[in-house]
Amino acid sequence: MRNVSKLVFVCLLFCSSFLVAGAAQLPDNPPLAAVPSDFQFTGTWDCAGTFRTNQVHKAVFAAGAILGEKWLEITERDLVPSTGYLAKYLIGYDPQQKALVEYDANNFSTAVYTSTEGWKNGVLTMTSAVTDDPKAPYVANRFIYTINGADSFTIDWKISKTTPLNFVSGDHLVCKRRPNV
Repeated sequence: MRNVSKLVFVCLLFCSSFLVAGAAQLPDNPPLAAVPSDFQFTGTWDCAGTFRTNQVHKAVFAAGAILGEKWLEITERDLVPSTGYLAKYLIGYDPQQKALVEYDANNFSTAVYTSTEGWKNGVLTMTSAVTDDPKAPYVANRFIYTINGADSFTIDWKISKTTPLNFVSGDHLVCKRRPNV
């Protein structure tokens, strides 16, 4: 679904990763620079993959740090399918929740995702709240961001249609940094 695109993308990737006594913990107000030291999200990304239905999905992401480098701003524009999907994601740390938070505003809906664990070994998992709305297409969804190298990461969107939660694959995108020309 579109949510993959939400990619929230990077979203979280940029956010932060901290290990304390073997367990990941987030400080009170981490700067964006606290992202895994070997990865930088700022720039333009070409992403390609498939939806759960094996339909092709291609998108362009543009990312950069804002507000004193405390927040990551990401803009997504889908190319295929040509539904006109546009999204703006803001990812940062919420000291009240002691979690990374992603605000996802797009031209089809909105969503909020959180992670209290942050980055672990180059992987960030962001999860939505559980809904009890019987008309919702799923009760919860999550995005898993995995850093594959200095210029590549993947985003996997998973959904659960039941509680207790049983996540199944939704969308998969591989994003590669666009070379500066």
